Amino acid sequence: MPDSYAHLLQPGRIGTLELRNRIVMSPMGSNFAEDDGYCGERIQAYYEARARGGAGLLIMGVAAVAFPAGTAEPFQLGISHDDFIPGLARVAERAHRHGARIAVQLHHAGKTATRDLAAGRPIWVPSVPKRSPTTMMAAFTHEEMSTFVGALGKHKPQVRVMDLADIDQAIEWFAAAAARAQAAGFDGVELHAAHSYLLAGFLSPYYNQRDDDYGGPIENRARLLVRTIQAVKQRAGTGFPVWVRLDGEELRTDGGITVADAVAAAKLAAQAGADAVSMSAYATITTGVAFTEAPLVHQPGGLVGYAAAVKKELSVPVIAAGRISPEMASEGIERGLFDFVAMGRALLREPDLPRRLAVDPTVHSQCTHCNLCMPTIYTHTRCPVRTGEAIG
Repeated sequence: MPDSYAHLLQPGRIGTLELRNRIVMSPMGSNFAEDDGYCGERIQAYYEARARGGAGLLIMGVAAVAFPAGTAEPFQLGISHDDFIPGLARVAERAHRHGARIAVQLHHAGKTATRDLAAGRPIWVPSVPKRSPTTMMAAFTHEEMSTFVGALGKHKPQVRVMDLADIDQAIEWFAAAAARAQAAGFDGVELHAAHSYLLAGFLSPYYNQRDDDYGGPIENRARLLVRTIQAVKQRAGTGFPVWVRLDGEELRTDGGITVADAVAAAKLAAQAGADAVSMSAYATITTGVAFTEAPLVHQPGGLVGYAAAVKKELSVPVIAAGRISPEMASEGIERGLFDFVAMGRALLREPDLPRRLAVDPTVHSQCTHCNLCMPTIYTHTRCPVRTGEAIG
């Protein structure tokens, strides 16, 4: 093993889950599911390529727990009923045949469920969302807009402020989805509680203006997340790994999630049974540039500070993300700043990167973070630099 990457390539553990190295494929929304949410050949091949490439853990991105409700992407993965299990099982089997472990990220888009808006379904929120002026949509072509969100103009937007019965329903969706992932042979689940989606909306003091037991101090705002973790553990068993993805901060959001909020939420999650915490961040999209501040950060290692802040307070592993090079990742693990690194764009560009790191100390990621992949997330995620290849 090259000394340059010794810490990155050493085995690791998340709960009962043993991993061959510390490289995690970040849970990107691939838009490679079929239009009915099922797992066809293209999404199976996409994840198998990354498993073959040597990553220790793959996290399958944004599986919709209430599909088709709560979806934000045109070809989003569904996990809302048992009919999805056979296709998911094929993805898990194809990852396992190459020695990788695979988890699925459970997701409800909440206020950003654009597919609900397009279909005339109400978006589920903790309280009525505040307006956030943005110039981002002006950067999209008409074709991109129509492909991504469909005919939004056909329906008047509807908002459903969640009552207590809705909250119980959301928890049941997540717990049932975790049980389906387990039945399909997945090795764990990640709860998406970041990036302004449903669970994150409750965590945010900006978006959560409730005056009941689910609003106010962070202990209340984290109540939905805590109850969801507990429900997943009860349904799937305490030995089935579950972890959460959190925002370290809500940037460009006056009164949003702070680092102190993130640390407190991480501690509450761990106390509730989370086996790890994955740290990201979110910038309110007031302009397109905000997207490169978080979560698709352009600054190298731009989100590492959030992982390090949480790591100081937790005994469970912490996953860092945000343009972290292999060299930076190995050093960060050695210094105890985090335990695992989530790579997204790097593995989109080069699925074989982990395997090459293990044999050649001079290897660097071929991804230049040009961000040409970013527009493709609204159709089928790919690296345009990889000529002739869409799924690797």
